[in-house]
Amino acid sequence: MADMTMWHPVALGADISAGTVAPARLDGNEVVLWRDEAGILHAWEDRCPHRGMRLSFGFVRKGRLACLYHGWQFDGEGRCRHIPAHPDLSPPGTIRARTWRADEAHGFVWLAREESESLPATKGDDGAFTPARSIAIETARGAVAAALGMGHQDPVLSRDGLICAVHAADGETTMLHVAVANPADAADAALWAQRTRDSIERGEAVAWELRL
Repeated sequence: MADMTMWHPVALGADISAGTVAPARLDGNEVVLWRDEAGILHAWEDRCPHRGMRLSFGFVRKGRLACLYHGWQFDGEGRCRHIPAHPDLSPPGTIRARTWRADEAHGFVWLAREESESLPATKGDDGAFTPARSIAIETARGAVAAALGMGHQDPVLSRDGLICAVHAADGETTMLHVAVANPADAADAALWAQRTRDSIERGEAVAWELRL
């Protein structure tokens, strides 16, 4: 079970453009990630407070996330601001989506339930990174971390201009996110992520060379 008081990398920031919505999973928790038109990132429980519809099926309009089912609109703080069936009604402040704390660093989107002093460091690499790929590995997080040479609680590993982040989507699936210091290496890093997934699922050693 993930410690929800800690930060967890869950996606590539580049995969969520301004005005778009995307689903994610963290240790079995369904999450909706979305950016308003100004590019501000939000993360909520992927469930509309009205009828439980997945908000990741919804759409962004004028700084709000609208549910696809009945069109209820929620502002960046998660509060319902408009109900189309009752356009003159001012929704009570108790109607809210359950929110996560979200931030971005090293090319990744990070989530936490509680306040945290800072995002995890990348063990010496503080520069900008270019996102390369996210890929699902059908192996538990502990085994993936061990294959990559990461500690059980380490969220990121930086090595030779390549940065990896892992999180448990659920008990049997781990997401691997890869970014690079040199943008020219992004395509090779994306292929490396695929080879790494295949190696881990076969129980083989991970080869760190980007170009094989």
